Amino acid sequence: MICAEDLCLRLELVVFDKPPEKIEVESRGAVAICVKPQAVAHWLELAQALYYAYHWKGPAKNPNISALVFLAKTSQIRDALAYSAAGAAEAICAALGPRDAVEAVEMPRGRPHMPTGSWDPWAITKFALDLVK
Repeated sequence: MICAEDLCLRLELVVFDKPPEKIEVESRGAVAICVKPQAVAHWLELAQALYYAYHWKGPAKNPNISALVFLAKTSQIRDALAYSAAGAAEAICAALGPRDAVEAVEMPRGRPHMPTGSWDPWAITKFALDLVK
């Protein structure tokens, strides 16, 4: 877990024995999602999507769904849900929020994982700005 000031971030790679049809994530006071590993090039991309969902409280009513919307950079929730790890053999599960809220998040657990591929650090910000137009 990485913490800075009042927020903490946890990223873990989870390997399932059998791909789950649905992934249950319970997060009170934090934003948490489990996505397919190929949905995330760099850990900062995932952190940015979680941060926008945490602070903006939108565009979806559920902040976890909002995080998927930001990560997918689409206003269509159905398209964003395609990033979910449901049905996948592996997942990157991540949570962002105050330390106690991140520690209390109920979701699949694995080993720490921070992908470091190339990504456009402005893509999610540009998408967010387009949403408010």
